[in-house]
Amino acid sequence: MKTSNSFEEKSVALLYYVFAFILLWEWLRPLNAFTDTGNTFIFVFFIGVSFLMTFFHTKWYITFPVKIFIIMFMLHGLYFEGVFFSFIWISDLIRDIGFNFSLIPSADWMGMTSNFRTLLFFILLWLLVYLIHYWILYQKRILFFFVLTLVYITVLDTFTPYDATYAIVRIVLIGFFMLGLLYFDRLKKLENLKVKRITSLRWIMPLFAFIVFSMILAILAPKASPQWPDPVPFITAVGQEDEGGGDTKRIGYSPNDESLGGSFVSDDTEVFRHTSTDRHYWRVETKDVYTGKGWQASDPEAVQEEISSIPDELSWFDDRVETKSLESSITINQDYRYLHVIYPLGLTSVQTEAGLSLFLNRNSEMISPFQDDEGSREDFLSYDVTYDLPLYPLNEMKKVRTFEDVPEGFKERYTQLPESLPERVRELAESITESKDNQFDKAKAIEDYLGSAEYTYDKEEIPVPGSEQDYVDQFLFETFKGYCDNFSTSMIVLLRAVDIPARWVKGYTEGEFVSTAENSEREYVVTNNNAHSWVEIYFDGVGWVPFEPTKGFVNPYTLTNDYRDVTETEDKEEPEEVLEEEKESEQTPEKPEEVEEEETASATNNSGLNMGDFRLGSMSLYTLLIVGALLIFIVYRTRMKWLPGLIIMKYKNRSDDDVFFQAYESLLKQYERRGIKRKEGQTLREYARYIDESFQMVHMTALTKNYEKALYRQDNAKDEWRKSVELWENLIKRTSS
Repeated sequence: MKTSNSFEEKSVALLYYVFAFILLWEWLRPLNAFTDTGNTFIFVFFIGVSFLMTFFHTKWYITFPVKIFIIMFMLHGLYFEGVFFSFIWISDLIRDIGFNFSLIPSADWMGMTSNFRTLLFFILLWLLVYLIHYWILYQKRILFFFVLTLVYITVLDTFTPYDATYAIVRIVLIGFFMLGLLYFDRLKKLENLKVKRITSLRWIMPLFAFIVFSMILAILAPKASPQWPDPVPFITAVGQEDEGGGDTKRIGYSPNDESLGGSFVSDDTEVFRHTSTDRHYWRVETKDVYTGKGWQASDPEAVQEEISSIPDELSWFDDRVETKSLESSITINQDYRYLHVIYPLGLTSVQTEAGLSLFLNRNSEMISPFQDDEGSREDFLSYDVTYDLPLYPLNEMKKVRTFEDVPEGFKERYTQLPESLPERVRELAESITESKDNQFDKAKAIEDYLGSAEYTYDKEEIPVPGSEQDYVDQFLFETFKGYCDNFSTSMIVLLRAVDIPARWVKGYTEGEFVSTAENSEREYVVTNNNAHSWVEIYFDGVGWVPFEPTKGFVNPYTLTNDYRDVTETEDKEEPEEVLEEEKESEQTPEKPEEVEEEETASATNNSGLNMGDFRLGSMSLYTLLIVGALLIFIVYRTRMKWLPGLIIMKYKNRSDDDVFFQAYESLLKQYERRGIKRKEGQTLREYARYIDESFQMVHMTALTKNYEKALYRQDNAKDEWRKSVELWENLIKRTSS
């Protein structure tokens, strides 16, 4: 008989594990649809092996090495080259883990590499399997995980391309069936029932039939028409450029920046790909006239002039600034609607496959392969650029300058502000910079001010300024939240308020790392989510220097103390320190990593957005889930320390008729959690003596006698509790020792 019961228990446990595996699998199925994860099979295999070893009660000294081996084998196959058993790649993995841990104090989640995120995801799944095992086998409950799975799938079905129709059916069927079975198990344990197999079947079969019948009835029943308009199409589609209207737009580059503000929705549509060795931003155009509502060009009628080479006036920095000569290959998405060159700072040449001419708007610095955009996208799908990436001299920028060498009207052009600008904006700029004596320190003070805790990066519920409101004033003194357009425009206005020349630059961040090519080059994909705006400040004797005030973004350009003297000849040897640094950088290429996914957009009256968003990518969502799972695991592992205090607070001061029975039941559960489980058929007094023997005391037997008095003499339960509460409290406290 015992063998039969044991077989039945194992069969039910196996059924639970199979159902739990399917529920957890439902979390992995959608990853292919709304993330860049392409190998979900490895995660499914891992949780399958984990559930199997848990079912067979495999010892920890076997399960731990097996799971570690699987994780290492999968990581090697995905991200490392060479033979697995050579273990040479282990050193690279350890260095990579150390690098990613160094990003945690600064909360740079988006800077973490793909292999580290995958490692964390494996750990999350490991913990989830353990937690589900505990919920099912010990707590006999699955409601929380069932509801969480259902909410997760329905949200994805609503807001992503993933079709969860059949997934919802599977989850509901399995979830309700498990709820019924687990309730039956709790009932048997609570009442100490011994049921035959036929009795279990009499419970299971009607339960299964009822659930299936209910689902079929729900599918076939007539559906009432919606009583309210569906909000999802508005949320996901509002703001596309051809529709116009509204304050919510779709992210991406737009030539119209006359009215900034408003919220936006993300757009993963690819814009271009590039292979590069260094990280930097990609420019499209600049604007210099702030209107109080947005940006315009100072000469909107400027024509596009044909150029045979990059003109000298587009040399954005002084010849004495140290540079690195680099090359990049760009491939434009054929669906990208604009015909302009997307180029890096320091551009020296552009070579197209079709040998196209280039046309430059000198006012906005926009470069196009066709005059007035009259051309075919098919003729402009890829091109190569060469450029000199600057290493800006910090010591030179900190010198006090008078702008004597700039062209006439230059300073007035780049310090322009509207007469309507509120006076408190100018006063704020002066108060931020009053203790600084040079232009660089003033700029950094403003940049740091916008990066303070007072201002928040956000892309939702961002208002459009009213007719009498100034865009910058609204952000600085009223809303205190926004995206890159808010931060960059505010910094430029504050700079200009203290006579520092600055301009607004639009383009794209470097994008998301895809793969490593030859010669340490890395391939990146840039989407509409990477559209961005930033600040360039003019330093006399140095040139235009990019600054990054947007919270959560890091300026990719380098500051050094190297600066060539004007008398230095071109063939003069470079300082030995510089040569050593360059040699070291060549020998130690940067580690491929997942770069920050950044989004931008700006609301316009009849066009799309072009502002930045530090987008929390899909894998970062799972990084946060991993952190949450770790916290849950820590709380669970330390529950014997903090749970007794909560139980005492719950029952100690009560004096009703039921408190003794509930408190005693909680005490029994505590000892069960401690590992002292009541055996089948064991009476309360026998169990109490067993506990006293384990802890070398007599308190549990005494409390049990009082409990039995209260149980069999219901009218005396309050008095027995008053006499026993201190004894009960001491026993509860003993469970935490």
